[in-house]
Amino acid sequence: MFQSLWFASFVELSLLYTVVLFTLIYMLRKYRGEKFYILGILLFYPAFFDFFGKNFQDAYKVVVLAITLWVCFKANVFAKRRKGDGLIIAFFGLFTITFALSAFVGNDSISIIFSQYSRYLITICLWFLIRNELYRKQGNIKKMSFFTFELILMQIIITLGKLVIFGGRQIESLVGSISHIGGAAGTTIPILGFIVLWYYRRGRFSRKDWYFIAGLMLIGFLTGKRAIWFIMPLVIAAFMIYVPRLKINKSFLFGILLAPLAFYLGARLTPTLNPENKVWGSFDINYAFDYAEKYQFGAPAVNQENKNQGRSGATMLLWYKIMSDNSFSIKDWTGRGLSVMYSTDYKEFNELNLGIEHKGTATGVFQSYVTTGYLGIIATVLFFFSMLWKVRTKRIRYVLIVIVAWEYFLYTGIIFRTPAFMFLIIYFIHYTNCLAKHTMPKSPQASIDAS
Repeated sequence: MFQSLWFASFVELSLLYTVVLFTLIYMLRKYRGEKFYILGILLFYPAFFDFFGKNFQDAYKVVVLAITLWVCFKANVFAKRRKGDGLIIAFFGLFTITFALSAFVGNDSISIIFSQYSRYLITICLWFLIRNELYRKQGNIKKMSFFTFELILMQIIITLGKLVIFGGRQIESLVGSISHIGGAAGTTIPILGFIVLWYYRRGRFSRKDWYFIAGLMLIGFLTGKRAIWFIMPLVIAAFMIYVPRLKINKSFLFGILLAPLAFYLGARLTPTLNPENKVWGSFDINYAFDYAEKYQFGAPAVNQENKNQGRSGATMLLWYKIMSDNSFSIKDWTGRGLSVMYSTDYKEFNELNLGIEHKGTATGVFQSYVTTGYLGIIATVLFFFSMLWKVRTKRIRYVLIVIVAWEYFLYTGIIFRTPAFMFLIIYFIHYTNCLAKHTMPKSPQASIDAS
């Protein structure tokens, strides 16, 4: 079973973050003098600053936000609005109002308000920044494609360092350069990393690219993430079968073989997915699916109290509350403030009796309910999904929406709260539209159907 950060010694952590530092220096040197790319790199390295404590963490957030705003004004991106931007800005304004209302009701401190709101302010800035960079200069499409590929490659290199330093121990909290405390990124990085690779290769994978995918799966394995073994094969299938409309090629055939193999290896390598509860246990598909069902939805319901169990139990509980309550309190609409969710430990959170098994089972939508209420949920959905709806290529749009909706409604909602992940999501949106408008590939193997 995976271990917490407490099982890591200071020497081991120091060695790991030395690897992180080397990758950071490499990226900063390679893209020195290029403001946009420097910003992108910094967004992917919060864990390095978290390692040195809260003061460095706070300074990092201030500096990154300042650089984001500075790059925006230097490029004058807000003056380069396009059709549809007004609606996204309006939804962000609505989101800001619900956020401020929640902070006021919860009497939150300035520090937590800044810490939480800054990530969303960075997101709206990235909407304009990334599009501006893609269209600013000929050749930037290819350059940014390689840049995002390198960012994910650094995560794999760091994970290989983690494998060597910790001897293959599954430590949930340490996830590349993204997370120092909290392992949800161990599921999200492989998923978004595969999409990055798909864009970089335009859907045409060579054999060596499957080593890259294996590296992505290693990220999930070393953080003890079970969901990745179920979700990743579906993501691969979506981009290799659904998006290109079942184009038969070597990559497709290899992917068909890889998906069940990945699940087989995941079930044997992840202790909780095999009967022996150990790495490289036996393969029992019924045991694996039974565990996944209980983990996601809780034990079979025998009464209404069972609705709050499992990862999806929080969302089910919220849905049940909406459908059954005849009246809602002020806190239901405005939330209880940011501190309730983001400044409490497990014990303090459980004492609030919000109806879920424990704090770790709170899905993204339930976290929105706790902090900003129903108004916050509505504003969050309108803001973030309005950006996804701008993808011109229908099949890619639907796949991205499904992935993000799953992550928000049935998982942790970390995509919306992490600027690095929103950097990638917004890149996918604008890059797809850029291809659809100018350089849509003609090869059946690389087709991205814009119909």
